[in-house]
Amino acid sequence: MKKQYPITGTFIDDVTFDMPSSNWSTKQWKKEFDYMKKFGMDTVILMRGSSYSQSVYPSKYFPTLKKEDEDFARFVFEEAGKRDMQVFMGLAISNLTWNDGDTKGELEKNKIFTQEIVERYGDMPAFKGWYIPHETCENVYNIKDVMGGLSALCKDKTPDKKVLVSPFFRGTPVDEKNPRSAEATADVWNDIWEIHGKDIDICAFQDGTASLEEYPKYLEAMQKVCKEHDIALWSNVETFERDVRHMFFPIPFDVLRKKIELAEKYVEKQITFEFSHFLSPQSIFPSARNLSDLYRSYYGKKK
Repeated sequence: MKKQYPITGTFIDDVTFDMPSSNWSTKQWKKEFDYMKKFGMDTVILMRGSSYSQSVYPSKYFPTLKKEDEDFARFVFEEAGKRDMQVFMGLAISNLTWNDGDTKGELEKNKIFTQEIVERYGDMPAFKGWYIPHETCENVYNIKDVMGGLSALCKDKTPDKKVLVSPFFRGTPVDEKNPRSAEATADVWNDIWEIHGKDIDICAFQDGTASLEEYPKYLEAMQKVCKEHDIALWSNVETFERDVRHMFFPIPFDVLRKKIELAEKYVEKQITFEFSHFLSPQSIFPSARNLSDLYRSYYGKKK
């Protein structure tokens, strides 16, 4: 049976890098989880567990601004659990280039991180997986060893939990002068996963990194590669525009609807980056609240 709402999961970006903080209270966050559930979402992904000087929980080992009674990670696990939603925990990442491919450093850091997470939240029923936040479109910064090492670490620590990655295409929105074709993209990821892909369970490509015209070709190519490596193909539906004054603003509904329709044929699930800023009825952006109304009006009718 077809789901009423096509997007069934969302990232939560509490360790903010390029998103403004909503500065929501606990009451507002609980309301947000109610909205997520109402919109048919069953999956929440904490974008980064720790990065730069922030962590989503009061860590003993990583820089954090949170006090012991300000444990956002526990809050997410608890609220998701109350609503029968699953949570993927984002790993620690040093910075956007993970210190120019510091494989050993990232692995050592995440050995400590995953141990602390399991000790704190390992018995939470909603804890179903890990997210590797090291995003790329190609084999740079030792991504083969980093992604392979981190996924193996997660499986060693928690064999029952899924591992999710969300890379991007080097399509025309990313590299207008020298975009990588769908066929070449398939070759790149087949190579990356040839040895180190066995511990990765799910791949959700960022859809805004390909034009609408070329997007189906990328999905078709990657569907074959993912099947070869026994990786489930999801879509990371970006609900923001990439090309408006070098800032992120909510996407036009017609474009969002088209991307969803194009992906339905190829992917098992559609998640988004991300609901709270760009699709929530209580977003800090007025145009996101309008997008929410259009989305609910179009998809909210009983099928």
